[in-house]
Amino acid sequence: MSTSLDLATQIIKFGGQASGRDKLFRLIQYGSKLVGWHLQKNAKGLELVEKLKKLESSLSMTRKLLRMGKSLDFIMAALKSIHIKDTVLRLTITMSKLNQACFLLFDHIIYAHNVGLISTDKKKWSNISARFWVFSLILNLARNTYDIMNIVQEEMRRQQLPKKQDQQVNGDTTHSRRSSNSQNTNVVRKIVMQNKPVMLDLVKNLADLILPLNTLGKVNASAGTQGFLGLISSSIGIATVWDSSLKLVP
Repeated sequence: MSTSLDLATQIIKFGGQASGRDKLFRLIQYGSKLVGWHLQKNAKGLELVEKLKKLESSLSMTRKLLRMGKSLDFIMAALKSIHIKDTVLRLTITMSKLNQACFLLFDHIIYAHNVGLISTDKKKWSNISARFWVFSLILNLARNTYDIMNIVQEEMRRQQLPKKQDQQVNGDTTHSRRSSNSQNTNVVRKIVMQNKPVMLDLVKNLADLILPLNTLGKVNASAGTQGFLGLISSSIGIATVWDSSLKLVP
């Protein structure tokens, strides 16, 4: 009984957060894109395909509305991050937040155009917004790389033992090489399992990177690929909102 109550409480808490609703809508949005692409490719349920496209478009607009003013939040987050002592983290996080703020600011312009408040060159502003999104993701990936390098170096120091000469048995060192490979595999597994926030953030950023690059015409990703990658990054986003211990900080 208590487990059911805890789950209900967690669901209510998740739904009460703007970030939780945004990630859920994003999951459905990209899920609709993926399913619609699959049906269209196989020439099945064409009427359903049109409904899915409308749902995708509607959710995209809803998310833009929910993010209205969010750019100010990222500016405030950037002001806080300038006090981080680590130089690399300070630069990557602060610049990423500023780029996210710019990305959302221009996204607001696109929303205003879509609802008829203004008339402007939508493609132009979409490309500018996508560029800031790309810059933000590149900075995030740079931070992920830096984090992983530090984690690996720390783990290797822990694993460091006095090196022993390979003991040959009848001139065979196969056993020692296998032991070394097994140890390396265990180290990698340990690093991944004990640093889930970093690894999840890395996968999310890699998955998201294709989306703005596709908007800019730098890659040619099908709707199915976009939907699949969007599902991955959205699922990770939902997981980090559901369980705050999975969220990368600072």
